[in-house]
Amino acid sequence: MRPVALVTGASRRLGRAFAEGAARAGYDVAVHFRTDPAAAAGAVEAFAALGARAEPFPADLRESGAAGRLVEEVLRRFGRLDLLVHSASPWLDKPVEEVTEADWDDVFSVGPRAGFFLAQAAAQALARTEGSILLVSDVAAAKAWPRHVPHAVSKAAVEALVRNLAVALAPAVRVNGVAPGIVLPPDDLPAAEVERLVDRTPLRRAVPVEDLVSAALHLSANRSITGQVLAVDAGRAVV
Repeated sequence: MRPVALVTGASRRLGRAFAEGAARAGYDVAVHFRTDPAAAAGAVEAFAALGARAEPFPADLRESGAAGRLVEEVLRRFGRLDLLVHSASPWLDKPVEEVTEADWDDVFSVGPRAGFFLAQAAAQALARTEGSILLVSDVAAAKAWPRHVPHAVSKAAVEALVRNLAVALAPAVRVNGVAPGIVLPPDDLPAAEVERLVDRTPLRRAVPVEDLVSAALHLSANRSITGQVLAVDAGRAVV
């Protein structure tokens, strides 16, 4: 029986890249999405062409109980779970004075709160398969980004979650994270700004998405690594 991966936010951008990487690595894939069933259907079709069984799973992770219900439905339809990748994350670009309580709650409910309750719901199934959890952070977790304060703080919480869950769910379940650098910049970020940020990295390059995905899959498969957050960022975290 093929292993099964649940990837949140799997219909687009980094989530889709992680899900495609899992499909190429031999996983069947539960494709979580929130608002775009057409994009999810396209992802399912693409992963099926790679030989994976793939099915779409709609869920609004901001809603109370949604994370647990999502895991339950994946287990009902697939019968097992070997890998949980929590990639879904709102992107908020606002100065501090304009951030609302609703903005804050959106970022945290989809990010660290959903990450915790997804892990809680999946823990027993992952323990049966000696599976793993991968939480997606960001180099922002250790930086000051004044127009992205809720995002940066939520990613710092995600990294704390990695460390705590790694101990709480050991020894049966491993928990790690990746902190991407400049991989898929926001669509509205000017090219000149992207170039400026790339030039500040020691390697003077954006991160190819395949580099991020391969690192994520390595962490997920390595049976001697847990509690770690790997920066895949062309060295951006150290400058």
